[in-house]
Amino acid sequence: MAFIVMAVVAFVGFAGLLVFIRSQRQRQDVAAATVALDVDDHRVERHLADGRVESVAWADLVEVEVITTDVGVHRADGAIVVLVVDDTHGCLVPSGLAAERGVIGHLSRLPGFDARRLVEALDRPPPSRTSCWRRTTA
Repeated sequence: MAFIVMAVVAFVGFAGLLVFIRSQRQRQDVAAATVALDVDDHRVERHLADGRVESVAWADLVEVEVITTDVGVHRADGAIVVLVVDDTHGCLVPSGLAAERGVIGHLSRLPGFDARRLVEALDRPPPSRTSCWRRTTA
């Protein structure tokens, strides 16, 4: 009898843990959702639901990557464009917003940017990570 009670307690505890983990993931997805994306000739600025702001000046941009995904907050878009300044500073732009808000147009003005490479990276099946452009130093 004690074994059955222990098994039930373990099962209930495990089920509770799974519910907690799922709840945490949903909260993280909501917090990381893009609520605004401002794009102009000087920068890209992404506002997240939890109040954080990611901002990258075009002049500071050193790399453009594409990550395709079918999990997490960006799964609906299928891909995100990562604008990289350095190892700790960048801006994630959902692919749908990148096209809609003019990010792609600004990227095409970067020296040596190849739009075909971007399109190929966006079309890759998830999960993938592709560097599409890197600033060359003179």
